[in-house]
Amino acid sequence: MKSFTTQLSLFETPSELTAEVEHISNEQPETYTGRYAMHKYWSKKPFNLVSHYIKKYSSLNDIILDPFCGSGVTVIESVRLGRRAIGLDINPIAVTCTRMGLTHINIKALKEAFEHLRVEVEQEINRLYQTDCPKCGSFQAIATHTIWQEELIDEIWTECRSCGTSKALKKPTDRDYMAALQPDRLAAWYPNNQLLENSRINAKSGMKVSDLFTPRALSNLSLLLEKIRQIKDEQIKSVMEFCFSAMLPQASSMVFVIRRRGKSNGTNGRSETKAEVGSWVIGYWVPKEHFEIHVWRCFENRFKKILKGKREVNLVIPNVAKELLSFEDLEKSQNGYLVRKGTATDLSFIQSNSIDYIFTDPPHGNRIPYLELSLLWNSWLNHDFDLEDEIIISESRVRQKDVRDYEQRLKLAFSEMCRVLKPEGHASVVFNSLDDNTWISLLNALLDAGFAIKEISPLEYSTHSVVQDTRKNALKTDFVITCQKQLATTIQQITFSCSEQDLLSAIENYLKSRTNGAKTYEILNHLLISNIPTGKIFKVSRIIENVKNIATFNNGYWQLKQS
Repeated sequence: MKSFTTQLSLFETPSELTAEVEHISNEQPETYTGRYAMHKYWSKKPFNLVSHYIKKYSSLNDIILDPFCGSGVTVIESVRLGRRAIGLDINPIAVTCTRMGLTHINIKALKEAFEHLRVEVEQEINRLYQTDCPKCGSFQAIATHTIWQEELIDEIWTECRSCGTSKALKKPTDRDYMAALQPDRLAAWYPNNQLLENSRINAKSGMKVSDLFTPRALSNLSLLLEKIRQIKDEQIKSVMEFCFSAMLPQASSMVFVIRRRGKSNGTNGRSETKAEVGSWVIGYWVPKEHFEIHVWRCFENRFKKILKGKREVNLVIPNVAKELLSFEDLEKSQNGYLVRKGTATDLSFIQSNSIDYIFTDPPHGNRIPYLELSLLWNSWLNHDFDLEDEIIISESRVRQKDVRDYEQRLKLAFSEMCRVLKPEGHASVVFNSLDDNTWISLLNALLDAGFAIKEISPLEYSTHSVVQDTRKNALKTDFVITCQKQLATTIQQITFSCSEQDLLSAIENYLKSRTNGAKTYEILNHLLISNIPTGKIFKVSRIIENVKNIATFNNGYWQLKQS
């Protein structure tokens, strides 16, 4: 096997890589609004930056593939830009999100269906939230928000139709407890399956999907879903089911309470705290202090976002772009898309050498266990999901999803991607990990599949997660590794073979060039981008440790220690 130093033709030069990185970095990621704010999904990529790659590596009517389509950004942007597209994901809710970002809907009919649904369920849902008004004493008040302290109700926010009070606070009565914990209408159906035990996402042993909701919420959600499924228009019904799924986290007990300190109460000199509504972040954590929010309010608020998103879809997705049923139909058409549930390890429905460009974001090791986190949505919607074939590293003890399984499946997926890609076609793979072995595994899997690495670019997030924002050493950008299919397969291996002294010198030189210091992710980006073309990379973990040895961290930036 030849060494990397004699095979630099497989890579672009470091200066070319740097120029490309600077070009991309000039464009800031846009936030998720409209069509991308309809439903929560993890690791959404900034659509404007994804569009940059699609325009750079493809032309009008080309076929773009994303075999890990997630929320659908690649597929949606490809169709918007006049390309044909294929989206594939093993997660049913991901397939649903992708379709919803592509399909047109009659807005007038959708609004009418919503109002009809309101007439059918709102009054009956309100009945389970009836409470005494703290202002006028009438039993015509509605509990819009209930704050729980573990198993006890601490505070109820009310709205009263009798006296017109829009918000008043009260303490619970025995009747309030009965309404929340023993509603007089039993739920017709709700998912009662167990979550997959995984301490990393707060899924405890024996914990069920239904445990994430109060009995009152379960009863009202069951009623709402039952009425949605009676809608005769299949397209309208699918949008309403999508809205129902999107609102589930906010109707659960996983919505934390934000406390902000207020002014002195004037009696004992102590300052009071004002409660504000938080949101579901990630995992199945039920905070000690959490909200129970009125189910119809959750649905109505989410519907407004769905309506805005679908209006945007109608506007930006070409009318001629229709969902097709087979790859053969897509090849014959000048426009359209193909979206289906499936695994990236089996692209047998796609002919070899037929895809013009691939942009995809595979799971990054154990970073986000997608199917486990999506049990909430898939269970309520009765979606079948394939845990066995998921490409993931999971810390769940009930799954055998270790590093070896992940590497084998990812290699097979990359091989399939290379097979279907046209000769000399490009594939851009998004990646983010702080684990050394995951990095080296991914890079070598790409080479083994028949790809040559052409450029490495940072891809900033539209929104940083809570974890990413609070961890000092968090990777606050992804990397886009763009490869090219080789006509002749030449397998090369990337190794960890740079010395500690080389690493220290590289860090020191970079920080010297940064007058105001550098953030952790900027150091990581620079060192990885500049070293991958040599075939010898620094370990990500060693980069972080060595930065600590020669630099100080202050206000988010690393600066060299004074000699």
